[in-house]
Amino acid sequence: MPAGFLFSINSDTEKAVVDTVRRYIDKGMYSTLISTQWNLPAMSTLGDYINMSVGDNVYFFGKRMIFGIGEIVDVLGTGDAAFEVYKGASSPQFNPPKDAIVTLKERERTERWGIVFKPSPHFFLQPIDMDDLLNSKPSAFRSLRTFQKRSFIQLDDEENAAFKAALIRKNEEVLNGTKPIEDSVFPCRYQETIRMIHQRMASQEEPRPIKLNDAISEARVDTAVKKEMLVEIALLHAIKHNEPTAVEAFGKWDYIAHQVAASPFKPIDYMDKIDVFAYRWITGYRGEIISKYAVIEIKKGEADLSETSSSTDYDQLMKYVDWVCDQYAHGDYSMIEAYLVANSFSIDNHSRMRDTVARSYVTGHNATTHYWDQFHLVEYRAHPDGTITFHQG
Repeated sequence: MPAGFLFSINSDTEKAVVDTVRRYIDKGMYSTLISTQWNLPAMSTLGDYINMSVGDNVYFFGKRMIFGIGEIVDVLGTGDAAFEVYKGASSPQFNPPKDAIVTLKERERTERWGIVFKPSPHFFLQPIDMDDLLNSKPSAFRSLRTFQKRSFIQLDDEENAAFKAALIRKNEEVLNGTKPIEDSVFPCRYQETIRMIHQRMASQEEPRPIKLNDAISEARVDTAVKKEMLVEIALLHAIKHNEPTAVEAFGKWDYIAHQVAASPFKPIDYMDKIDVFAYRWITGYRGEIISKYAVIEIKKGEADLSETSSSTDYDQLMKYVDWVCDQYAHGDYSMIEAYLVANSFSIDNHSRMRDTVARSYVTGHNATTHYWDQFHLVEYRAHPDGTITFHQG
């Protein structure tokens, strides 16, 4: 079951939204216009693109209307969904071509990363209204309710399935043949876009696979990095690609996201966010049932574990664990693994920390009490070649 991504169209009128959606779908390609400067929003957006997987679904949103359904394809043949639109776009020193720079609200922007998508099964001309979507399965929508000040958001498997079901029900007459397909769907020439990209690759031009080495090397100080978001991005990349040290430290995960809201609904600027959130399916079963959740908190330097601190880093992580237990695991702490990632740890009182993070919970009709202690410390190391490795303590 795939996850999905909802891309925002910032246009003034419904007609302008439809025209913009039509242009994206016709080409079968999406790329965010982002700052030419290497800043925190750019790094966070890179993390979002790293999270995209081949087969994930694509939707567009504007003026209360949601359009779909697309499916991301592997255009470079690397197994990855996203790519650098211009070679070196993931480097802090990236200098985009002059004809690739546009000015919006007096700020220069360019395309750094992109995806190519195909209809799945169609991009329907008839959208679904935001309220109708939310009412179709209220419990499924978590990310959509926090969609603000973002170019796009990631949808987990449950939320994506709800998006897809609502759009397909809305367009059932197209699928059963009551309405002619040619009058009911957007044309999508994604194959032409793929051919164009392959021609550019054959001539040693862009696009290229995403590379993190330059960004990590520039921010490296000894074995640490100066930007916490870079550790987060490297971790996303390592888990997604099952890099050996990440598998050893964290295990394998089927879905991964970052900056996931972890607080009751309130203004987006005041919401707590989990650095990295993941889940894995039960192995040995052909369906997709969640086995475990991962909650990961990241610190770029030494973690604050001092017993004299009013709030330690493990207190912060456990707040997110409690939230995930309540909102996702329905009170079952055994479904959660927690990880605190830092460049180093200095523990004043190890037993106090263990007592603080321990949780007891009750399951079953016999009210059996269990104790949870799946709390792990993981050190990261930045290396001169621009890679980051992870090692569980």
